[in-house]
Amino acid sequence: MSPTKMEEYRGELKECKILENLEPSEIDILGDYVGFRGFSDGDEILTEGLQYQGLWLILRGKCDVLKDCGDTKGNLAQLEPGSLFGEMSFFETVPHSATVRAIEDTETVCMSREEFDKLQVSHPGISHKIVINIVKLISDRLRQMDSWTCRLVESEENSQKHQEWHDFRARLYSNLFD
Repeated sequence: MSPTKMEEYRGELKECKILENLEPSEIDILGDYVGFRGFSDGDEILTEGLQYQGLWLILRGKCDVLKDCGDTKGNLAQLEPGSLFGEMSFFETVPHSATVRAIEDTETVCMSREEFDKLQVSHPGISHKIVINIVKLISDRLRQMDSWTCRLVESEENSQKHQEWHDFRARLYSNLFD
């Protein structure tokens, strides 16, 4: 990638959690492994059910995360600059679990799985830092989801739902090493 693009987005890149603890020189190295791409309002960046292994980072603009909920698309989140997406299908070859659509003109940077694999070979320290940051991000999202689900279940009057939630959590956490 051109050094000009890396320089143009230097401020945005330094603020991204996914690049936390990377030195400026390490961020510069990433320029050889990423691509920059712009999207217009309404463009789908990722489509639920399709497969593409890439980590996407929003530099400028905003996107909605949409999930097919039968007859409608539920809006799961709104992503702003600094937000990462695509991580759920990055480490596994699985279809995307949601659609990400630009809701205004959006600038992104993306690293494909193939480029990440090259980065691991040539700069293992950089790839290690990125993986640790992704684990922190996913852990934070899981913690937020757990808290939200507990509040939702606890607000229900139905004791069966309470038991279902506790059974689900027990199964989720007991099968981690099977």
